[in-house]
Amino acid sequence: MNADIPPLKIQIFSPYITDKLDGVETGYAFAIQSFRGRCLQFNVLMDSGAHFRQVPINYLWHETPDDEKELELEMLQLWDCFSYKPVVTVFDFLKDYECNAILKDKTQMSASYWFTVDWLPDSDARSGVLLEPEQNKCAHVCLLTNGQVCALPTNRIAFKDAYFIGNNPKPEAKGYVTMEGVNQAETCERWSVADTDKVYY
Repeated sequence: MNADIPPLKIQIFSPYITDKLDGVETGYAFAIQSFRGRCLQFNVLMDSGAHFRQVPINYLWHETPDDEKELELEMLQLWDCFSYKPVVTVFDFLKDYECNAILKDKTQMSASYWFTVDWLPDSDARSGVLLEPEQNKCAHVCLLTNGQVCALPTNRIAFKDAYFIGNNPKPEAKGYVTMEGVNQAETCERWSVADTDKVYY
């Protein structure tokens, strides 16, 4: 259920993890935890030396926390985790890319890419919707300009740059659709492997 991530210095409102009524606590988020049916959670090492597990994504601030700008959890993560087996990838091509995060209410907020989470089925017998192409989703974890962290699927992130894409991406104007169906290279209708002991044929 745990996976390493690129460490990031973060802050958490003190009342979330202490008996203080105000203030902030500083730490480093260094790993995620994935529980099927729950939001993405983090391992955080605090500057006090304490190690917190199961810190929900909405507790993290990569900039100074501001309760007036605070978004609810449902705005930060559209879908709960799909399994107990997360796979973290930092796509080198996307590293530190700027993007627009399209939130649940379809408002957009500028952000920057941090890492991506995909999920493996918990078992062959309990794959759920993960093996259905039209249902399978990843989560791009991005740092929002309001200071919070979000985890959104690919159709909720519009990347931008000064050269290839530009600074005003509009993927919605292209009419993109979900890729459905399963594509397999092996099909007996088209060909079959020769019945031979020879290696090259």
